[in-house]
Amino acid sequence: MARLRSLRDNLSPAREVLAAHAPWSPLDYVPGISRRGDRALYAEQLTAELPADDDLRFVAPLDDLGSLAVCAERLPWDSEFFGLGVARLNAVLPLEAPWHRPLADYRPVLEQFLAEVAARGIRYVFATVEPRDLATIRALGELGFALIETRYYHHGQIQPPPLVERLPVRKAVENDIPHLARAAAQTVNIYDRFHADPALDAAKVAQLMAIWVEKSVRGEMADVVIVPDVPEPGALVTYRYHREKWGRWGLNLVQGVLSAVSPEFAGWMGKLGPEVNLHLLGVGAQHSYGSTQVTNRAILWFAEESGAKFGRCEYIFRRLL
Repeated sequence: MARLRSLRDNLSPAREVLAAHAPWSPLDYVPGISRRGDRALYAEQLTAELPADDDLRFVAPLDDLGSLAVCAERLPWDSEFFGLGVARLNAVLPLEAPWHRPLADYRPVLEQFLAEVAARGIRYVFATVEPRDLATIRALGELGFALIETRYYHHGQIQPPPLVERLPVRKAVENDIPHLARAAAQTVNIYDRFHADPALDAAKVAQLMAIWVEKSVRGEMADVVIVPDVPEPGALVTYRYHREKWGRWGLNLVQGVLSAVSPEFAGWMGKLGPEVNLHLLGVGAQHSYGSTQVTNRAILWFAEESGAKFGRCEYIFRRLL
């Protein structure tokens, strides 16, 4: 049985190790980005301060090959919303060389991790896994995790729109929330991890999409929400600027977060794109990235038509405890 210990008292040294040696980082596929800077940001994210009840980070010996960090956290908002303890496994990474161990057996450590979080009331664990992390992928499969999403990241340089007739768009305001929430609820993507998981109540998932729209318009989940300039808009695109990271990335990189189009506004996704680019160039952005699923052919087609390129994939696994 793996001897699992809390990582809580050793976050700082773990942060230094991961910043120097983590074998990958979320945006290391973006051309021109500082991989060193992105790796440091990744290490800070994995070792950020958390309330004690939400801190599910552990370290455990890995046979005679050093120790393994298991970085997870309880998600309090999700737990309350879905009415069950929800945790996200963010990463499983060695704290000593070799830094990439594709043939290592992580199962004993992760088995103990699941027993520990179950004892703390967690009933739903999902994991976001880098495809190069073969050891974690294999262990999660052996421990009964289900693959519920294969995420596709794309990126591209932000191009000025062609010299064509401008379309009327604007930033969303509070009065738009009911109309945009309805559009988000109508835009059912059966391939994202929420809609693809029968363990989650469909009505709650639809409600979640509406809440995300509301939080985005109010600036809690996005820096800008662009909509058609009409009284009751039914299409939206949201972006986060990440300005606080631009210096460390060495690149003014922004993230497309959420998009939705109601049936009445069919075709507006393509129309919003050039206007959004003009807005992003105006705030100083150079490059953008976003995600969908490898099975979402409509969005992939739109991304490619907009000049975006493939960046990387990410697997999302889930297990009920």
